[in-house]
Amino acid sequence: MRAAIAMLALAALPAVALDAPQWPPPEGVAARMRELQATMSAPEATPAQREAAREELARLLKSPAGQKSPHAPMAPRAAIEPFPRIAAPLVPVAPPPEGVARVEVVVPPRPIIVPHTGSPLVPRDDFAIDPRTGRVWKETPTGYIDPVTGRFIPR
Repeated sequence: MRAAIAMLALAALPAVALDAPQWPPPEGVAARMRELQATMSAPEATPAQREAAREELARLLKSPAGQKSPHAPMAPRAAIEPFPRIAAPLVPVAPPPEGVARVEVVVPPRPIIVPHTGSPLVPRDDFAIDPRTGRVWKETPTGYIDPVTGRFIPR
């Protein structure tokens, strides 16, 4: 049974090879395609003649000789890359040996500005001072509060 299926598959290969597209098409077919294109763009051609030329040209382009045409529709492709490009992983850097100088970046804290005076608070242990008014602002877990007015400034 398997031998019969293999024989049928081998017998079908030449038929597939006969339909292999060839481009450019033979000179006679290429000349006919140019004639049809001229007919479609001619101002004296009637709409019926243009439609007939369009249909015949479409048949020629669909033939095995015209399947690899540069004007044939392309296969759809994704608008984005289906998989992201793979970057090389970061190599962990060993800390420098003892005695070698190194730089540590320290970002200073962002100053807290009192909205109604526009001055920055000067933080102390558990409170901050407004240098413009001299008021003491009490520290809370999420910011500072003025005990006199009840105004709150988030961090």
